[in-house]
Amino acid sequence: MKYMLYIATLLASLSTFAEQGRIYLETPNPQIKTGSEFYVDVMVAELPDVYGTQLTLNYDSQSITFIDQDTKTRGAQLEHGNFLNTRNLYVLRNQANTQHGTIQYIVSQVAPVKSASGDGRLARLYFTAPDNAAINTISIEVAEFGTRNGEKYTYKANTPLSLQFDSGYQVQASPGISIKTWIISLAIVLSLIALTVFFLRSRALKLKMKNITASQALQ
Repeated sequence: MKYMLYIATLLASLSTFAEQGRIYLETPNPQIKTGSEFYVDVMVAELPDVYGTQLTLNYDSQSITFIDQDTKTRGAQLEHGNFLNTRNLYVLRNQANTQHGTIQYIVSQVAPVKSASGDGRLARLYFTAPDNAAINTISIEVAEFGTRNGEKYTYKANTPLSLQFDSGYQVQASPGISIKTWIISLAIVLSLIALTVFFLRSRALKLKMKNITASQALQ
């Protein structure tokens, strides 16, 4: 209940146009092969301390098809990004209207998580392009961020992301593992290797000492 009240306060707060930071859409290659899947990232840069967000995005649902990223939840969901702390994230709304081509995303971090700031990926959208897809645009209609103090910043999105489709274009590569995730995975692997080496050396040393003791006993 307290999370609902917090987000309600966030949405009802007086909004001011933010002077710091920006929000924009990004994709590896705007030239996409028809009949293939592709993704678009909602990115932020140089944001001040924020705690939650309210987004509304638009796309042409007659030309491309939104792909649900959480089949266990009712409705079509987008994928959370890495800018906000997803382990302590309250989701008020994550819903795509696949008939009208609108996506609403309203989320907030919850205490005791610290505010988020700087750069990062706020969300990721997946689509499929039918064989007859030609040109499409994806745009951000509403972009608002709230702070823990009840302030609300409104951002004016950049130019809509324009996409082109053709059977001669390349299939978009799948998103790779983030550097942060890669470093954590590498650290875990190295730790396991170090523990294995330590265990094997300890075992070998114990066997050696046991053999020495046995030899001395025979003498």
